[in-house]
Amino acid sequence: MRGVEGRVGGSRALGVGSPRVQRPKSQRGRSRAPGHPARQHGARRGGLCLTDSSVGGSAGYVGAGAAAPLLDNEAEVNATIDAILEGIKGTDSGASVSADKRKVIDGNIEKLIELSARQSSPLDNPGIFANYTVAYTSPGPTQNGAPAGGRFRGKLGRLLFRTEGLYQAILKPNLAKNLVTFWLFGLIPGSIGLTGTFVKLDKSTVKVVFERPRLTILGQTFGFGPKSSVELETPAFYANKIRIGRGSRGSLFVFTVDEKSKRPKILKQMDREPTKSAFVFIGLFLAALCAFLYTLQRQFGPKPLLLAVGLILAAASVLKKGGIVDDSQSEIKEG
Repeated sequence: MRGVEGRVGGSRALGVGSPRVQRPKSQRGRSRAPGHPARQHGARRGGLCLTDSSVGGSAGYVGAGAAAPLLDNEAEVNATIDAILEGIKGTDSGASVSADKRKVIDGNIEKLIELSARQSSPLDNPGIFANYTVAYTSPGPTQNGAPAGGRFRGKLGRLLFRTEGLYQAILKPNLAKNLVTFWLFGLIPGSIGLTGTFVKLDKSTVKVVFERPRLTILGQTFGFGPKSSVELETPAFYANKIRIGRGSRGSLFVFTVDEKSKRPKILKQMDREPTKSAFVFIGLFLAALCAFLYTLQRQFGPKPLLLAVGLILAAASVLKKGGIVDDSQSEIKEG
């Protein structure tokens, strides 16, 4: 599984800047001190902060840090965020969307990136450490395979391993975790995950080096496949609402913070470690599978057997290399 190319804010309402301060009655009507310029009629009291310096639960798109610079285009920023969040609904994280609709969504993402050009480094914002849902992906022109989820998010992968959710966690000090939860053949729950560490390349870009993929099926976790690495830029970030990612191959990502990404079940899946007993389990499973196929052939002839073998081989092709798409630029070769 390719890693995503590539826990938050005050309590203000959408797009609201610095709150109005009520002056005591004793001070009302006083003239300003000499040399203090009067505020012009209709001047703004505040704007949309470029960074969110507060941590802990916000209803707004961003918080308002005391010394943070203000945006003069907050209405346009808020409208663009609303358009993105509305557009990506029902797209299966970008896997099921028409070309025309994708063009509109991607255009709004690029617009938000442009509007956020004055943001200071999102990577220095403590609010970036959070659990996210990967709400939308759009492959770049040189992207090989799905931008998030690798083979598990290809056409065959989504058919056999029906996606339940796509998640990413960024944890202190420099830990990244990606997770795809699924239902194998629509019946058996499981997940595939990546855990890695990241280093900052510049003010908005990190490189993540992932360990081997971890597959969990029927409660057993296996580690297999190659190590891998990706680079991810964060050109726009509004804490507790939306994080935009852009991969080195031009892929676009929309990350959101919602209740799904905070569920204890998801956090537990991300923390699972491979165990030796898992390989004993897989040995017993394969033995039982062979017995089942033999019985199937004896009872119903070769046709059901061929169908079952075909499904097994198709699933194995998705599991190849832990679901990581063949790509010399991302796979880490070990000598």
